[in-house]
Amino acid sequence: MQGLLSYLRSELPLWIVEVPVILIVITIHEYFHAWTAWKLGDTTPVETGRLSLNPFRHLDPLGTVALLLFHVGWARPVMIDFSVFKHPRRDTILVSLAGPASNFATAIIVYLILLLVRSSSSVVTQFTYLYIVLKSLIEFSIALGLFNLLPIPPLDGSKAFLALFFKRPERFLYDRALDLYGTVVLLALLWFNILGGAMTRVLGFIFGTILKL
Repeated sequence: MQGLLSYLRSELPLWIVEVPVILIVITIHEYFHAWTAWKLGDTTPVETGRLSLNPFRHLDPLGTVALLLFHVGWARPVMIDFSVFKHPRRDTILVSLAGPASNFATAIIVYLILLLVRSSSSVVTQFTYLYIVLKSLIEFSIALGLFNLLPIPPLDGSKAFLALFFKRPERFLYDRALDLYGTVVLLALLWFNILGGAMTRVLGFIFGTILKL
C-alpha cells in the first residue's frame, strides 16, 4: 500500500502538491503571529497588512526556496511594536511561538481528518490527490514548526530565546545584521546537509513511528 502511494506521489508533478501546501502552511504560521500580536494590543500587523490570509503577503524569497529545496524554511517576519505590550518579554515569547504552535495544531487537525479518510473508503481512498495533499500538509506543518523553533535568527526560536534571557530583546529582534548572519548560517547548515540530516532523522521518527504516515 505504502509503495503504491509513493509511486503515485512520484508520478504527480512536484509543484501540484507542494506549492499549495507551502502556501497554506506559511499563511497559517504568519497569520497567527500577526493575530496573537494584535490580540495583545499591537496594531502593527493590521497596519502593515500582515493580519491576512493572503499567502503572498507573508512569503520570503529565500525561505520559500529553502522550503522547496530542503522542505524546511521560513517566511517574512511579522513586525511588532514591543512598546504596546503590557508584558513585553512574555508577550514577545507568545507572539514568537504562536507560529510554530499553529503549525502543530494544524498537523493534529489534519491528521485526525486523515484518519477519517483512511477509515472511510467510500469517501476518499489512499490513492487520491486529496490524500497526498493532506499527508504533505502534515509533514510540512510539523517540519516548519520544528525548524522555526531553532534559536537562530531570523527564526521564531531566536526571538523567544532573546525575550527569555534578555531584559530588552527589542534591541536584537530586528537587527538586520544579526538576521543576515543567521540566514547565512541557516543556508550553510542546509546546503551541507548538517541541519537537513538532523531534521530528516527527527521527522522520520515522528512520521514513521508516532504518526505512521
